[in-house]
Amino acid sequence: MVAPTNVRFSEPVHEALTRYVHLTGQTKSGVINSAVEEWLRMQVHTGIRFVTIETGERRARLVDGPEVWTIAEAWLAHEPERRRVPELVDLLGLPERSIEAALSYWADFRAEIDGVIERHRAAQDEALAAWERRRAIDAA
Repeated sequence: MVAPTNVRFSEPVHEALTRYVHLTGQTKSGVINSAVEEWLRMQVHTGIRFVTIETGERRARLVDGPEVWTIAEAWLAHEPERRRVPELVDLLGLPERSIEAALSYWADFRAEIDGVIERHRAAQDEALAAWERRRAIDAA
């Protein structure tokens, strides 16, 4: 459901928003909606920021570390009985507060982070298949 809201921007903000919309091809509503959603998430998850990756996708990342999905993937790589924060602190060399921030964000936005992990694994599988196809040419 959409809830219309009237927002007044200062002239400089309005001009910058208009330039950004023209540059990216997004709508003003889309840009504002994304910005507010990310800001609200960062208010709850203070150790998280958002970055734009090469594909243009926005992803959650630790303020002082990697993207959240990498922490989640490391967590899943351990057997359930070894899934403890100190294990990841030792493995990744990140502070406990950072690991906890990533896990808390993942808990609240599970589908988002799980989707990133799935896409990453699919890309790895495709890269391996492409490499194997290329090696097959050498062996022929």
